[in-house]
Amino acid sequence: MPGGTEAGGSMGGAAKGAARDAASGTVRAARSKGGRALAQGGFVFVGLLHLIIAYLALRIALGGQGEHADQSGAIQQIAGAPGGLVVLWVAALCCAALALWWISEAILSARSRSEGTWDVLSAAGKAAVFLAIGGLFLSYALGAGKDSRQKSQEITATILAAPGGQVVLVVLGLVVVGTGVYYVWRGVSRKFIGTEISPHGRARKPVEAVGVLGYAAKGAALGIVGVLVTVAALRFDASEQTGLDGALKGLAAQPYGAWILGIVAVGLACFGLYSAARAKYGQM
Repeated sequence: MPGGTEAGGSMGGAAKGAARDAASGTVRAARSKGGRALAQGGFVFVGLLHLIIAYLALRIALGGQGEHADQSGAIQQIAGAPGGLVVLWVAALCCAALALWWISEAILSARSRSEGTWDVLSAAGKAAVFLAIGGLFLSYALGAGKDSRQKSQEITATILAAPGGQVVLVVLGLVVVGTGVYYVWRGVSRKFIGTEISPHGRARKPVEAVGVLGYAAKGAALGIVGVLVTVAALRFDASEQTGLDGALKGLAAQPYGAWILGIVAVGLACFGLYSAARAKYGQM
């Protein structure tokens, strides 16, 4: 028995040591000169994505048909451009590096005595978001990309089919709504200045302006998507979950909706510019 206990302890210690080494390796890779440069490029591509979505949303506001104002529609626009396949591969790599950066932030926050659980969860959540965006770029680079609306409905249907899925989906919808409210608050309160970006000189006022408008518009769009998710759950109907594209098109169908959608499109373009600015002025 003592021998078995010692063996188990040795194996446990070895596993912990391997985990520590892997975590340290992740931090070193993410914060190397090359890793940092690729992560900054990730912000540029996320900004590009928002700029194209804003362009597609504006076209819908002006009466355009057949446009998909969401991530898949934006990536299809990139894929169809000259050299689009190369851009998709580079975008996937940069977004993966940005996700790795946030994983390293989560690791360092977990090790720090001055930072709490919220800092760890926040960094991990951002890593998941950028990893998902990178995965979307990669899927289209491999020719296996799916329409965002179809994918949203498939995921919704899978969750609804699971035991307790309706409750889970309602909670998810409310979380998305809450995230949208938080984005609006973060923009209006200008909390992003000095915490995630520090522009200086003449750049400060323009970056602050696009950040305020961008966060507010992004929050509004997320709020609408969250409402659609919640409605889909309450009605037990996956077809109600139409993603960002459905949210923006639904907005355009309302009285004065074209004007409102145009304003949201301008705001999303501002968020794209703000995201690109983080590549230069971001707190990294």
